Amino acid sequence: MIPGWPYPVVAAPETGRTSRTAVLDEVRLEPGADVTAVTAARIGEVAEQLIVA
Repeated sequence: MIPGWPYPVVAAPETGRTSRTAVLDEVRLEPGADVTAVTAARIGEVAEQLIVA
C-alpha cells in the first residue's frame, strides 16, 4: 500500500460467526480515473468470477 494512492477494494464477509472479511479484488486507480466507472466494472467482473466458481 502506498499512501495517497486510491485503491477500491471488493470484500465479502466470512462465513460463520466472525467479523472478518475476505478481499476479493483490489486495483490501483490511475490519476484522473472515473472512480464510479472503475468500481462498477470491478464489481461486475468479481460477480462474473463468483458465478463461474
